[in-house]
Amino acid sequence: MRNSMWFMTWVASVLAGAAGLGGCKKDTDIPVGVNLPLSDSLSPYGLATLDGIKLRVKQINDAGGINGRRIRLEIQDNQGKDTESRAVFKMLADMKDVVAVLGPITSTCALAAKLDAGQTQTPMITPTATNDMVTANSKYAFRACFLDSFQGREVALYAREKGLSKAAVMVDSGSDYSQGVSASFAKAFEAAGGKIVAQESYQGKDQDFGMQLVRIKNAGAETIFVPAYPPNVQDIIRQAKVVGFTGRLCGSDGWDNNVVIEHSGENIEGCFFMAAYWPGEQRKVVQDFVRDMLAQTGHMPGSFEALGFDAMLLLGEAMKKGLTRQEIADALRGLKDIEGVTGTISITPGGDAVKGAVILQVVKKDGKCATELAKKVPIRK
Repeated sequence: MRNSMWFMTWVASVLAGAAGLGGCKKDTDIPVGVNLPLSDSLSPYGLATLDGIKLRVKQINDAGGINGRRIRLEIQDNQGKDTESRAVFKMLADMKDVVAVLGPITSTCALAAKLDAGQTQTPMITPTATNDMVTANSKYAFRACFLDSFQGREVALYAREKGLSKAAVMVDSGSDYSQGVSASFAKAFEAAGGKIVAQESYQGKDQDFGMQLVRIKNAGAETIFVPAYPPNVQDIIRQAKVVGFTGRLCGSDGWDNNVVIEHSGENIEGCFFMAAYWPGEQRKVVQDFVRDMLAQTGHMPGSFEALGFDAMLLLGEAMKKGLTRQEIADALRGLKDIEGVTGTISITPGGDAVKGAVILQVVKKDGKCATELAKKVPIRK
């Protein structure tokens, strides 16, 4: 985790300097709202997403902007809370010059904020909110990521390909994301001939998962599917070893962050999870992105950096067609075959991204845990 003093200074500078990147505020700038968790437990994901957004904005501005106008980010912290996400969205939408809002990044927060996107007729592009209902019945909600029904199914199918026949599921009962992915995984796993032998629930604030894990172990599970974010992911992985569970755990895209890989202990070796991209892919757009992110942040970028970049990429493409909120919303629905870091992306009339994905496995290299490509998942509508 990043140094706390650095973090506090960083957030303060971000919020104070929300006038944007590379220069003073100008009347000709194009303001884009950013609605992310920059404090509290989800801050590693908000900061990672913001890093990706900022890189793409820098590229656009360095290339001359949009029709000669620079993009300026209006950055606000939603603390990872649904009520704050709505308040932030309303505040950004009330800035009449803001053309669109990037974020929130979690499903619960995005489901809340999409109500305000519709009421204010302001395009909302979530980089990473995967719950299937995030874009449903909304003309102004869009996403750059895949859906829960897609990722849950694909992880389940991969588990069956590996010969795993008995699985358990750990569900955060307060998370729309966790519930959605878990349901998709369980349905696909059993449809592929496997059996869900246990399903245990917890609250996101919990720290002790011993009782649930003992019941899972006694049920004979060979793997545990954990669609969650830190700190729950690391705690569950570490505690599974403590209770004597010898199988490998598997997870969703919420695992794809350095915090999970570096703070889950040795028990994470052999685990696998869904991700938006693999930094080792040799496509030029991926390698350029990895190079530039390493130069900007000093660490290997994960899915959240990549999806922040791609969300801004999609918005930038739409902005070329017009700069009113309605023109941007209409243009987003017409985007086809945009080459992003996370693959070739098209946006459906309903606002969803059609794209592939990857499954990554954790291995030990030079004494440290790292990820390697386990499977490329093709585009499946």
